[in-house]
Amino acid sequence: MAKDTLLVTGIHREELGFGDRVAALVDPACLDVMRIPSGIPRASTGPSRRFYSTAQHREIYLQLHQQVKGHYRLLIDLHRGLDEAGRSAEVFCHDEAFLSCLGARLEALSGDHDIVHLVRIVATGDRGVQQGGAGIADGAARTWIPPRIWQGRGPLYVGLEVYLPTDDDGYPDDWRFAHRLIDAMRACAPE
Repeated sequence: MAKDTLLVTGIHREELGFGDRVAALVDPACLDVMRIPSGIPRASTGPSRRFYSTAQHREIYLQLHQQVKGHYRLLIDLHRGLDEAGRSAEVFCHDEAFLSCLGARLEALSGDHDIVHLVRIVATGDRGVQQGGAGIADGAARTWIPPRIWQGRGPLYVGLEVYLPTDDDGYPDDWRFAHRLIDAMRACAPE
């Protein structure tokens, strides 16, 4: 059976250690891992840095797209964020059927559905999304990632942001949590 999923780690260089820990748990017979050892810094939204940050994000994602288009059905872009309130996650995708499948799967599998927020990526002008930088409103988000990546036909782009209570690589329970989410995503991948 061909591998139909690609897990990308290290887009943001500060998150590479977490990505390495999660990638060590995946079965290499089921998915490929692309490790980006020299990723870009996390997004900067200050007025003097916004242009450069947007350009860096656009370029790294366009390069990624060139390398993977036509080779996979699902691209999971793993990130790590900080939430002092505790571990949680957000899953970003434009495909409502994928998000619905994932929500049902998470509810049936583990109870993680209470701490996993499913967010539909939308275009700038779509209703309910604030103008400006990347933002979330009412279960929808806009992104700096170029539309040809998140709206493209293949692979289906899914952003996975795992929030941890500390700004480090996390702990075994955190890595297993991310791994469970990745497995659930693979089960919902489009045919």
